[in-house]
Amino acid sequence: MSDATDRDTIDWDAFWREGSESARDTARPGRFDKPDQFRRFFASRGVPATVGSVGCGPADAEFELARRHPGVEFCCYDAAESVVAENRERVTEEGLNNISFGVATLPDPDIDRRFDLVYCYATLTYVRDSERAIRNLYALVAPGGHLVFDYPNRHTRATYRELLPEEVPDEGRFTERWRLVLDGENLLAHERIRDALGTWPRSFYAEVDREDPPRHSPCVFVPK
Repeated sequence: MSDATDRDTIDWDAFWREGSESARDTARPGRFDKPDQFRRFFASRGVPATVGSVGCGPADAEFELARRHPGVEFCCYDAAESVVAENRERVTEEGLNNISFGVATLPDPDIDRRFDLVYCYATLTYVRDSERAIRNLYALVAPGGHLVFDYPNRHTRATYRELLPEEVPDEGRFTERWRLVLDGENLLAHERIRDALGTWPRSFYAEVDREDPPRHSPCVFVPK
């Protein structure tokens, strides 16, 4: 999830290596019904031959999608070597041959290939230069493909401010983790995305018919 980042927040390598299960569960985007959302996205936009996931964390959604789509190649990247090692062990245990893992860091992932679908979820929250990050992610998309990502906006900042300190355990850790958003350093909006990528983003949640999409966690897709 959150670990293809430039070390501006917490030490994600240590987080995945040493964190408690309850802490790790807060950083597992796969719990947000992503496999079923992508089922609907694929029905609308076509099943890609290749998927690049940047900031995969434990890759719960990616593993499920790889099982559902054995003909699709999934290349997943994370900045935390510890979670990449865990995922590689899981690949061996499950005997999957269409999913692989490597280390990459945003905003400059330095990935030397292109994908039909590039996916980055629950990651830009932790990247200072979010505009450069989405430009580099878009560069990884092959012609005719799509970039799917969520991003922090002014509603994200307001929501996080409301959460602290009353509703979040271990406030200091979460304040550190969300520091860039709380300080308003990496917030995006549709207009800024358009300016960065040269085309308007479209609502991913509208495309997959999600009811009541969260304003504090907008998710978009950008065709190429």
